[in-house]
Amino acid sequence: MDQASSSGIRQQVFLILAIILICFNLRPAMTAPDPLLGELRHDLGLSMDDSGTFALLPVFVLGIAAALAPRVARLLLPWKIILIFPLVAVAGILWRSYGGMIGLYGGMIVMGLGLGIAGAAIPGFIKHTMPDKAPFMMGIYSALVGLGTSVAAATAYPIAANLGGWKEGLAFWAAPILLACAIWGCYFKIYPSHARQQPLETNISRLLTHPRAWQITLFYMSRVAAAYFLFTWFPILLKGRGMNGDDAGYVLSLITLSQIPATLVAHWGEEKLGGHGRLITLALASSVISCWAIMYGPLEWVIPFSIICGLGTGAVFSRGMSLMVERADNETTALELSGMSQGFGFTLGALMALGGSFVLQHGSSILPFCLIYTAFCIMGIVTGRLSARPGYV
Repeated sequence: MDQASSSGIRQQVFLILAIILICFNLRPAMTAPDPLLGELRHDLGLSMDDSGTFALLPVFVLGIAAALAPRVARLLLPWKIILIFPLVAVAGILWRSYGGMIGLYGGMIVMGLGLGIAGAAIPGFIKHTMPDKAPFMMGIYSALVGLGTSVAAATAYPIAANLGGWKEGLAFWAAPILLACAIWGCYFKIYPSHARQQPLETNISRLLTHPRAWQITLFYMSRVAAAYFLFTWFPILLKGRGMNGDDAGYVLSLITLSQIPATLVAHWGEEKLGGHGRLITLALASSVISCWAIMYGPLEWVIPFSIICGLGTGAVFSRGMSLMVERADNETTALELSGMSQGFGFTLGALMALGGSFVLQHGSSILPFCLIYTAFCIMGIVTGRLSARPGYV
């Protein structure tokens, strides 16, 4: 192997490491408060409604941030967006920990905007730097988002306990973001020629009249609605079936962890099945069958069908992210499509899930839950198959 080839491999490995660290840190700081809500309620006097608003806030902020990302890309180079906005998130994390009630909400908004804008810029960056590896890298992106979420959920409470309380425990998540930014900044300090030299000429409004862009957006929206609805009500309904709280939480964790391998192998799975559409159909049909089996079958079925459900939802998440890149013919369109699909997807998807939750609160039972979740998944199958057809936005 000659020196040029060896240098090229080192450069590629360095870049992939930087991307891995950035992607891993897109969610932990946002999900870490969930296991600590009891402590937050006690110390700050949060009501149940306050807690619900606080838990839902990140979803809406991510949607707003994604919609802003294409506009920001007209002012800053993509690699600088991915460097600067996580640092903005660090400021939000610290404000959230030490700013009292105002900081709790204001810090979450600042943090969500920082991580959301950076996350929405990554698909376009991948399209530019690794166009031939884009589907695989978007699978990595999806897996790392899931892994970061799972790690935060599992470790937030013990970290807070060891550091002295929820304030220090939530502030801790600024440290891995700073490490990721340091590695990311070092890469572009060493290899400045690898970056795009001018900001992008983005115009997200042009996608608003494009049918394929709306198909991808509606597919992403259905995914958000189904996932948020599932994770909100699964523990409650499982406890209604006789499970204790710890076991119900374990089932939810199992679904989350099962998503990770599915996001990594979804690209190869669609090749074996003959295309995106078939994989999306199989994945969502598996999720629906699993939902009904968990809710109506013997409790002995819960564990295996939770794994199947996680595999299905993980594959759908991976394909939702990948379509933003694969249906764009250049970096600019990839960023615009990411902003549109995630912007509308997070905000409207969360509202759809809230609408479903409102129905359950006025006659809570398993059947309405299964029917609403099935409806969200059918919407995903239809829009996913339309999105998967060949062609660019």
